[in-house]
Amino acid sequence: MSKKPIIGITMGDPNGIGPEVIVKALCGAEIQELCEAVVFGDAEIIQAAADNAGLKTSFKVKDCSNFCKNDLKPGTVDRKAGQASLDYINTAVSSALAKEIDAVVTAPISKESTHLAGSIYPGHTEMLQDLTSADEAVMMFEGGRFKVMLVTIHTALSEVPGLITKDKVLSTIRITYESLIDLFKIAEPKIVVCGLNPHAGESGAFGDEEINHIVPAVKQAREMGINIEGPLPADTLFYYANQGKWDAVVAMYHDQGLIPFKMVSFDEGVNITLGLPIIRTSPDHGTAFDIAWRGKADPTSMTQAIKVAARLAINKSA
Repeated sequence: MSKKPIIGITMGDPNGIGPEVIVKALCGAEIQELCEAVVFGDAEIIQAAADNAGLKTSFKVKDCSNFCKNDLKPGTVDRKAGQASLDYINTAVSSALAKEIDAVVTAPISKESTHLAGSIYPGHTEMLQDLTSADEAVMMFEGGRFKVMLVTIHTALSEVPGLITKDKVLSTIRITYESLIDLFKIAEPKIVVCGLNPHAGESGAFGDEEINHIVPAVKQAREMGINIEGPLPADTLFYYANQGKWDAVVAMYHDQGLIPFKMVSFDEGVNITLGLPIIRTSPDHGTAFDIAWRGKADPTSMTQAIKVAARLAINKSA
């Protein structure tokens, strides 16, 4: 890529910290040197966030909803804000699919607000999979010494065991492996897989998901030439992952992977959606309604999300 990548950033829920962390991140010299940015949101709201932070903006803003400054209700769940969040995402994804931008970075949305607006999706990942007509989508978190991928995402814990199948585990491993090579330029990635149950099931003593699904998936992945270990007990696996033993950890469910990840990379963690025809990253935090529009939001994770998006865009073009 001979010129700087163009990164599209959705404004997220206007009543949250999205506008503030976007402004703070994009006004930093490091980001300005790294990429060109265009915000999909509302210019008046972005200007208000910049004024609150005492900053001057020089990036582009594409208005793509009928939400305006007078509609703001900081820290509040609101149907109109939810609809605006959806409008920003839809417009940015369309732009990425048309190759008008090189990657999408999404600021946090309120699921309650988007559901009030009629959205059926539990989060960004599922929505983006549908919008891009992708067969599969895998949630990755990058930061610190290891990357985490999730086999299941936003689902009740009671439903997780029934969703752990050989095909689903193998698909997650395969997409992880291909992405580490193609997007992250890791020539020979090393992957480890968590067990679902305590002690990785202990040969069936604590559940048979490992025997029936996870072990066969790992075995087939190994036959495909993937350097992979597991399933290993999650309670000890992450200790070694944090020492850099593997490039990526495949976890079975949301909290299994994200509690240890956020313990070591809360401020700098980045959410990446693998398996899509576009590049998408986001901060690993939520709307933070409790501090919205109070000037207290830390832009570190948003800055990292933009940096990762730009790096992946450059790698993909290469």
